[in-house]
Amino acid sequence: MQLLKLPRRALNLAYQSWKKRRQRGELLRYYIKPKEDSRNQIARWLDFYGTLLILWVLSLIFLATLWPGKIALAVSLVLVGGTGLLAAKLQKKRYEREILYRKLRFLGEQYREKLKQLKTAAELASFLWPILQSLLQFEQVRPKGRKMSKTAEQPTGIIRAIYRKTPVIIGFIPIDQNPVGVVAVHNLVKTMKKEGYHYALLITPGEFATDTRRLAASLRRQYHIALVAEKELLYLVAQAQKIRESSDQVAPGKTFSLPFLSTLKHTALDYKKGRSYLAAGAFLIAFHFLLGTNHPVGKVYLILAAVNLALAVLCLVFGDRETTPPDLLDLQPQT
Repeated sequence: MQLLKLPRRALNLAYQSWKKRRQRGELLRYYIKPKEDSRNQIARWLDFYGTLLILWVLSLIFLATLWPGKIALAVSLVLVGGTGLLAAKLQKKRYEREILYRKLRFLGEQYREKLKQLKTAAELASFLWPILQSLLQFEQVRPKGRKMSKTAEQPTGIIRAIYRKTPVIIGFIPIDQNPVGVVAVHNLVKTMKKEGYHYALLITPGEFATDTRRLAASLRRQYHIALVAEKELLYLVAQAQKIRESSDQVAPGKTFSLPFLSTLKHTALDYKKGRSYLAAGAFLIAFHFLLGTNHPVGKVYLILAAVNLALAVLCLVFGDRETTPPDLLDLQPQT
């Protein structure tokens, strides 16, 4: 039994490590400009269709060893045609995503310069006030000690909010205190003790000193303080702008839609369900080989495995993948 726990623990650690790397790459997407594709449109067209042609020739040669020539030709054309459609869909989504990220990165550069001009915590909080309100994970945002109302004044450096169903205090540190020292964490902890909070976000357009990160990590058992530095802050700003861009693209007018197909897509082709389909397909393939390749029930398992694998590919291609800012605890750096 102990031998079974070791691989499970190793797989869990590997998955957590991959998740952290993926999250770090998502943060840097809005911070570091990627390399531009130097190919022109003709070169991209030749690469795409040339790859499909090579794939078709290889699949035809392989299938010709299994079936007669006409059947192998028909199957290879169907496979390459389906692969081409999926590849074209992926390429289109990638191109649209690159355009959106390029635009958000440009806006992030503008926000970076603007954030550096804010000299006090009150100015920084007032500037970030509408941004925090537009983010979906903030269910409620209001100044410290005040209720939500239309006549409420701007915050004065401290905000109380409901972040992912958790009450938090948000503190702001201007750029002139860069790197942020341990005094800011001590002051925030005093406010948390006074107000009865156990979770907080400390936001700055600069960076945090190493001692500050160590102090926040040492207090984690009692007070969870997420240190939101420049990279994470630009990520939040980009996500808010992304939400605004998506809402602006929805124009009123007559549209043709099928509610049943839309519901079916969101239910069966959810991006998060892709891993479940892959796992089910892997188990079905394993049962197929356990029963034997010639067993009639094993063939049923093989067909079901193919269906699950096809659904997994459709989830990856057509599923809506929402990028959300990291969770409160994930923002806390590990030491």
